Amino acid sequence: MFRFLKRVVLLILLLAILLFGVAGYAYYIEPDLLRVKCLTIRTEKEVKPCKIVFFTDTHFGKYYEETHVEDIVRKINERDADFVIFGGDLLDNYARDRNSMDMAYLEEKLSEMQAAVGKYAVWGNHDYGGGAVRIYEDFMTSCGFELLNDEGRLFESYGIKIWGFDDYLMGGTDPSLYTIESDYFHIIAAHEPVISKFIESDSDNFLLSGHTHGGQVTIPFVTSKLLPEGSGTFQKGFYSAEKIETAASLRMYVSDGIGMTRYPIRFLNIPEIVEVRIMSAK
Repeated sequence: MFRFLKRVVLLILLLAILLFGVAGYAYYIEPDLLRVKCLTIRTEKEVKPCKIVFFTDTHFGKYYEETHVEDIVRKINERDADFVIFGGDLLDNYARDRNSMDMAYLEEKLSEMQAAVGKYAVWGNHDYGGGAVRIYEDFMTSCGFELLNDEGRLFESYGIKIWGFDDYLMGGTDPSLYTIESDYFHIIAAHEPVISKFIESDSDNFLLSGHTHGGQVTIPFVTSKLLPEGSGTFQKGFYSAEKIETAASLRMYVSDGIGMTRYPIRFLNIPEIVEVRIMSAK
C-alpha cells in the first residue's frame, strides 16, 4: 500500500512539474520567439521572380509590448523584400493601452522597415475596435505603408497585382468586389481567412491571411473548435484550392501571427514572419 501511494505521489509531482514547465514556456519563452516561415509559390503566369514578406497580428499593447517591434523590423529587413505586406491588427486595444504605449517609438521603428518596391497594409478587426479606427490609417501612412481597402495595385514589370480587402468582421466590403477581373497573378491580403470562400477569379491567386493566431494555444481536438469568428474552418498553414473548397485557382497561407490577445500566452504557435518567393512555373 505504501509503495502504491508513493507512486501516486510521484506521478502527481511529475505532472505538476510538467504543468508548470508548459505554463512557463507558454508565458515566458514562446511569445518572445520569432521565426521566419519560407514559402515558394509557382504560377503558370508570366511573373518576374520577387520576394514578399508578410507579417500580421502584432497586437502591440498590454500582452505584447511595442519594444518587440525592433526585432520584427530587423528580421524583416534581413529578408531584402520587394514588397512588405501587413495583415492587420496592429494594436490589441488602443483605448486600453494608449497611455502606456510609446506610439512615437513604434512609428519610428515601423518607418525603418524596408521594401524595394513598397509597403502595404490592410485593416483587421482590432484596427477598428478599441478606438483604433481613429488613428490606424494615418499611423500606418506615417510609417510608410499604403493602406489597401478593397483595391489593388498593379506592378506590370513584375506581372503581379496586389489586392487588399477591408476587414470582414467590421469593415464594409461589397460582396461583388471579391470578384477579381484581371489576367495578372494576384497576391491578395485579407485579415480573416474566411474571405477565401468568397474570392472569384479566372486568374491565379495567392491569399495571405492571419486573424487566428494559429489558435494561439494549441490543444488537440479543442483549438480548432474555438477559433474566432471570421476564421471559417482555417486554423493555420497552407491551404490548396481543394482544401479551401473553391472552384477558383486560389491558394492561401494563414499565418500564426506575432502578438497575443485575451491572454498573455502562446503554445505551439510560435510568432512568425512569412517570406513568400513568387516564381514562374515555366
